[in-house]
Order: sequence, then structure tokens, then C-alpha cells
Amino acid sequence: MYQKNNNRSSHFGKSSFGGQKNHFRGGSGGSGKPKSRFAVGSTIHHSRFICKAEPIAESVAYVPVNKFADFKINEVLKSNIINKGYKTPTPIQDGAIPYILTGRDVIGIANTGTGKTAAFLIPLLDKIINNPKEKVLIMVPTRELAQQINQEFMGFKGNLKIFSVVCVGGVNPYSQIYSLRRSHNIVIGTPGRLKDLVNRKIISLSEF
Repeated sequence: MYQKNNNRSSHFGKSSFGGQKNHFRGGSGGSGKPKSRFAVGSTIHHSRFICKAEPIAESVAYVPVNKFADFKINEVLKSNIINKGYKTPTPIQDGAIPYILTGRDVIGIANTGTGKTAAFLIPLLDKIINNPKEKVLIMVPTRELAQQINQEFMGFKGNLKIFSVVCVGGVNPYSQIYSLRRSHNIVIGTPGRLKDLVNRKIISLSEF
């Protein structure tokens, strides 16, 4: 610290606290040597500040157990799947579709873009084809996801006489109410709008 006193003389190393002198490198001991962690003239090697990237292990390519042609589903539905460009099931599709086809409850967890929508739409569409009176309720957290699922549904159903209704907030409910009063098998909606339609007795959950 540089400090100026009343006599206009200056010293190097005088502390402003208590008037005790300190060496520039942290104070002196009995020997007068600096108490620094590093010797004078020493350097810190740059390697201490470099974080080396660890090599990423290569992931093993997934080998599906099934093919879409192997699934016991309607042949027209199979043709629609092929027309959409689906050839080999993704892991979530390969694992979930056979269980849903047998009527079992399934919880599927997978990343975005891995085909979760097809994993549940395909077996549910097959169920509706086998029994046109079946109704399916799909509840999702956002309006955008509801619309995305409906687009996927339209691609899979092709010319099959299966109809859906999207029930989401942010738009006038009356067009949705009108559609719900017409023939439909699938309702795709968000919780708030679905609750509103149930309270209005437009949707009866016992039908699904």
C-alpha cells in the first residue's frame, strides 16, 4: 500500500491499520523472509486452468425387436404408417405398442422427437378400427401439443372413417362444442378446457 504522511515523506509497505509495516508479499517473520505461498520468480503452470474434455463413449445402435409389419394391427393402418415414412420402430414404439395392443397400462418415458405420439396413437387407432364405438381421450398440457398430436392422427388415419376433436383454451368453445355433438372417436384436449366442457355436460368421461 502507498501512503502519504504529514511530513510529505512516503513509505512503501506501511499499513493504514495500526501503523505496522508489512512487506509487499504478505508480511515478514523473524527471519525477514516473505510469507508468500510462492517463491519469488515462481510461475503457475497453465495446465492448472485447463479442463480437458473426456472422450464420449459411442452409443450402441438400438436394434428393434419388432417391425411395423410384425405388429398385429389393421392392414390399412399398416399401409398408412408406411406412407408416412415409418419403417423401423423407435425404442419407445418398439417397447410400448405390443403392450398397449394387449390392453395393458403403460408408462412410457422418452426424449422429444423419439416417436412417443405414434407409440400410443397406432394401437389406439387399431382398437377403434376393431370397435368403431370406442372413444379415446388424450389429455396434454399445452394447446400446441394437442394440435401437433391431431396432425399426427390425421396422417395415420388416412381415409379411415375415424374423427377427432381438439378441445383447447384460447379460442371460442362453441365450435368445439358443435364438433363434439357430431360423430367422433378421439378427443384431444388441455385440462382447463376439458374441465369446462365436462362441467357443461358436453363431455361425459364415462364414455371414454
